[in-house]
Amino acid sequence: MCNSVWETVRLTDEGIVNHRVGPLSIYLKKILNEVWVAASRDDRIEGESQALPPDAEWTRTALPAPYEKFVITPVFPDRSVVVDTDYFYRIYPGSNVRVYCRVPVFVRITPEAKPDLVITELPTVILSGTWFGIFTEGELSYALTSTVRRILEKKHFEPHLIVCPLEIHNTSNVDLKFEKICLRTERLSIYKKEGVLWSDETKITYHSKEEDSIIEAKAAVPAEAKGGKLITSPRTPVRKSFAVRTFKVLRDFNISGF
Repeated sequence: MCNSVWETVRLTDEGIVNHRVGPLSIYLKKILNEVWVAASRDDRIEGESQALPPDAEWTRTALPAPYEKFVITPVFPDRSVVVDTDYFYRIYPGSNVRVYCRVPVFVRITPEAKPDLVITELPTVILSGTWFGIFTEGELSYALTSTVRRILEKKHFEPHLIVCPLEIHNTSNVDLKFEKICLRTERLSIYKKEGVLWSDETKITYHSKEEDSIIEAKAAVPAEAKGGKLITSPRTPVRKSFAVRTFKVLRDFNISGF
């Protein structure tokens, strides 16, 4: 059993290495130049890994060399995530608000000697797919079960969740009323401080219903995690800012199930 969540493990041609990240238990073994990976999930987030299920489904990957050391790192999901506000949110013109959402990590496994060779990415939590947008345009995303928060407490920090600060500015001349936010996580880095995972701060500037919001990833550790260490770079290289639909406002069409 590994002693920490994010670390390097050594595989030999004998035995199975078990590793837990939140509710996800990972099982690793090596045969010559092949790496075998299996996984299971339960309701716990800490402690020993769940016992290897007798019907475990192994994925076998043949590598270009018989590597021995493998790095376990956190990455954001491979799609944008849609977070609910729990209640309808309203921001007056000229106002801003800072909120936080928590995103379950995917676990990436790579050879230590070849970090660009991704063996697998396993979601710690199975996320449901959802459509963000209207009938004529939008994108396939993941729906989060957790909601945005104004205040963070220690109980909200879990080993498999990334805390994402969002700074929302309403620069329009009308109220911003919304119920969901689409967070483009592919442009965010991941930092670690005292065992807690954090993302860059995302600044969202809302101009009007007719215009896309301006998104800016700060590309720096947020103030709440000052001194934190960068452990994962963005899936997509960070651009200074970009315009994209971000809010599901109350006047949008409602699609059953979304």
